[in-house]
This record gives sequence, C-alpha cells and structure tokens, in this order.
Amino acid sequence: MQTRVLVCVALLSLPTAVLTDEPTALQQIMQDLGDNLAEISDGLLNHDLELTAKGAKAIAEHPKIPPEQVHLVAKELGPEMPVFKQFDVRVHNLALEISAAATAGDREAAVSGFHRLVDGCIACHDAYKDRIAAVLKN
Repeated sequence: MQTRVLVCVALLSLPTAVLTDEPTALQQIMQDLGDNLAEISDGLLNHDLELTAKGAKAIAEHPKIPPEQVHLVAKELGPEMPVFKQFDVRVHNLALEISAAATAGDREAAVSGFHRLVDGCIACHDAYKDRIAAVLKN
C-alpha cells in the first residue's frame, strides 16, 4: 500500500508534458503563429484591417524559442542554421510590413505582404519542418 502511494505521488510530480503529449515550446509557438496567420487572412477577407494588423503584430512579436530548443535545432541544422534564421527574419520583417500597411489603411499592400509571408512560411516548412520536429521529439 505504501509503495503504491509513493508511486502515485511520484507520478503526480512529473512534468505535465511527460504525461500528456503537450506540444514543445517551439510547436506551441508555431501553432500560435498559425492562428495569427489566420487572423491576418480573416482580416483581409473581411476588410478588417484592425484584425489584420493585430495578427501581423503578434507574428512580429512572437516569443523566442527556448535556448535548449535552439541548441537542438542548431545541432541538427549545422551550417544551415543561418538560412533557417533568415526565414525567421524574413517572416518578422514581412509581419511588420503587413501591420504597418494595415494600420495605414493600405489593404492592397497588406495583401501583397501576406502573400509573401505565406510563401516564406511554406518555404521554411518545406525545408525544415520534418527535421526540426524529429529532433525535438527525441
């Protein structure tokens, strides 16, 4: 009986992620970025430039990847890491551009920036998503 109690207490003290398959920090950041991308799209489709600016600003200000995950990604990508980082810089700059255009009421510029943003996201995912997801699962 006492052994079962100790095992239960030990299990309860384990981090939640171990018990539940919660996403890693990078996965959660990416899921949030997907939600922000949908906000931009919804804003543009509904001529709601305030929503467009909000989604773009959230992308530009997304949380940083935790250092331990950056280390794992850098180890996996090696000399490709600067290219990976450039994707992030490109997305950041495009998000700022979209936010500024939407705030200024320039829907056409916001739409143009959105297309380039989506292209950047897809290019990065095509190049790195599977490798990075695999390294973070280990």
